[in-house]
Formats: sequence, C-alpha cells, structure tokens
Amino acid sequence: MKAPALLLAAATSLAPLPARSDVGAAQIPAKARALADRGRAFHDAGDYPNAITAFTQAYVIAPSPALLFNLAQAYRLQGNCDDAALMYRRYLTTNPPPEQRALAESHLANMERCLHKLALHIPIELPSGSVVVPAPASPLAAIAAAPGRSRRAQIEKDVGVGLMLGGSAALGAAAYFAIQAHDAESEVAAAYAKGGHWNDVAAIDARGQAAATRAKLLGIGGALSVAGGVVSYLVGRSHEAPPVTVATTRHSVELGVRWAF
Repeated sequence: MKAPALLLAAATSLAPLPARSDVGAAQIPAKARALADRGRAFHDAGDYPNAITAFTQAYVIAPSPALLFNLAQAYRLQGNCDDAALMYRRYLTTNPPPEQRALAESHLANMERCLHKLALHIPIELPSGSVVVPAPASPLAAIAAAPGRSRRAQIEKDVGVGLMLGGSAALGAAAYFAIQAHDAESEVAAAYAKGGHWNDVAAIDARGQAAATRAKLLGIGGALSVAGGVVSYLVGRSHEAPPVTVATTRHSVELGVRWAF
C-alpha cells in the first residue's frame, strides 16, 4: 500500500526551519506556495514526475524539511530508489519529529534493499503494484551482457581445440607412415646392394610408396587442421568479451578498454 506523503498545507510544508520564533509563514513566497500546491495535486493524481518537478522548484525558492520528505515519497512511488534514498537521508539530517523520523527510516531501509536488488538485476515491485525489470545501464552494457556472444565464443574455441587435436593426431600418423616409407626405401637399397632384382623388391617398394603417399596427405591435412584450429580458437577468444567494458556506479557509468595480445 502507498504510505502517505507528508504533503502538508502549503503554509506548513514550505515553512523553513526558523532561526527565530518570529519567522512566520507569511514570509513564504506566493510562487513557492503555488508550486507546493501543484506538486501535491500531481502527487495525489499519481503523476510523480510532475510532482517531483513542482516540489523541486518550490524547494529551490523556499527550502524546507517537509518538501524533502515529499520529494522522497514521490521518488519512491515513481520507483526511483536511488534518488528516494538520497532525499530520505537529507530529510533525516533535519532532525524531524520522532514519528516522522521513524517513517523516513523505514522507507530508507526499503530503498536500500531496492538498490541492492537493482545492483543484482532482480525485478522490483513498485508501491503501485507494477513490476520493474532492471535493464542494462547503456547499449554497451547490453552488448557486454548478451549471452549469445559468450556462447558463440565458446563454440569457436571448442571447434578450434578440436581441429588442433585432430590435426596433431594426423601429423603423428604422417610421421609414422614417413618412417615406414623410409624403412622400405632402406630395405630396397639394401636388397639392390646385395645383388637383388626388381622382382625381389617390388612389393617392398610399393609398400614404401603407399606409406609415403599417406604421410604426405596426412601431413598436409594435419598442418591445415592445426592452423585452422589456432585461428578458430583465437577468434573465439576475441569474441569472448568485448574490448569495451561497462561498470555501473551509483550515479554514473564507467567505461574501460580491454586489450588482448
């Protein structure tokens, strides 16, 4: 339920804390009174942005603790936990009466819980009953938080690792067949050295030629696979996080640039 705003009559809500007992409401400018009445009307109608504008303008002309409380209430009902908490804190520094202090402290505690939820991107329920889902602070933050980016990066990295492992296995097999081809060539040379004939070494030579062909094909394929895997992995790393990082603070957004080598 909506907790009632202070929203005192114009002569009361605009009266600044007097320095002397003879300071009366008659000293309050008429424009400030009119702005306070307008803000109260907007507040009662649920038009909190216009109520905040009117209360702020009235406060500039004639500051008062009551207007601070009214601003805090309007910000709270609008769903602006940050500014509402700020106004409640400022109101509490004016040393209000015990009953109003207790009310302000209760609302301030709720606003601080609201800020904590917003920081964790937890939806909050406004006093009006509507639910606010926190959004990223900026388009850059939305890009940084996009789940598709990290998923794509992981797939590219996994593909890169798979290609490198497959390419390494192919290179290992190529080395094995290269050794077989070399051994066959040595056997053929040794047979000729002992006076052997082509018919004696034809099978060995065919086996050596086949091994050499396999070694060549596997070597080329393995090298290409490893190179492609390295490229795919590096591309995934580059997509893992954007070079621009966004960090939200209480009243601003901090941007940073990440360099990867």
